[in-house]
Amino acid sequence: MQFIKEHTSLPVPQVFAYEFDENNSVGAAFILMELLPGSVAIDALGGYEAHRGVIPKEHRQNFYRTVAKCHVQLTSLRLPKIGTIVRNSEGGYVCGPLPGIGGPFDTATAFFEAWADSVKFKWDKETITRMMQRGPVPAEQIVAIIEDFPSQIKAIASRLSLCDEGPFPLAHDDFLHSNIMVDEETFDVTGIIDWEGACTVPYELVAFPDFLTAMPVSFDLPQKYDRDGQPFDEELRETWRERGEYIEMVKLVELQDSVLSACLSCKRNQAIAYSYGAYTSVGKLGFYDRVMIEL
Repeated sequence: MQFIKEHTSLPVPQVFAYEFDENNSVGAAFILMELLPGSVAIDALGGYEAHRGVIPKEHRQNFYRTVAKCHVQLTSLRLPKIGTIVRNSEGGYVCGPLPGIGGPFDTATAFFEAWADSVKFKWDKETITRMMQRGPVPAEQIVAIIEDFPSQIKAIASRLSLCDEGPFPLAHDDFLHSNIMVDEETFDVTGIIDWEGACTVPYELVAFPDFLTAMPVSFDLPQKYDRDGQPFDEELRETWRERGEYIEMVKLVELQDSVLSACLSCKRNQAIAYSYGAYTSVGKLGFYDRVMIEL
């Protein structure tokens, strides 16, 4: 967080002291940090019980605008390698290894190859089979798709990224309204928390905030879309509209370059970002093979 505080005006808490070793005078690991004003957005105005975890419509536009300003600043922070942010002995900042993957990586190719070699899907074959007992496609087909995805990524790793070398942008790995604090009257962003997993990433993994996540059409069941590729579900249609509006908000505040809006506007990039997150973190069952065909 100190790196972010020193290089941007993003509202992140100042850390006063921390200790990871339990053998201290307190008797437990701790972190002492600044109390930020406002409330976590997902808990504001009555919380989940009042609005089911969704930002109230009357506050969305202003919330999205202020999040976009933060997002642009976040993406403008770039380092030569892909990895976590660590402080070196000279007091500067360098990239360190990514948990479970390794690194730091000089190229996007090296990152995707290492990811493919190390990633483990959340569910095993037996669990997937149970989950797909009444599914629209045979369980064996989904199991094969999931098992093949990492090797397919590795096979095209050298041409997966359109910008193989750095500098690479910083990303918050859980950029969700449960980690964004707001003023409850205006829904202006007052703080961003939970930076534990922040790291630099390939440009293909620069994604929308999680509250604007949408599954690529190729990943989903085709019967959910009309002949023009538009979703039948009205909530998804609304998300698509809001994603377009968010891109325009980003463009209005981009000063250094248009990297963020370009990444968000690129369907190929967003298909990669979604599939990566769905496989790595969520354990989402879907048509990864169809996404690969489009790459």
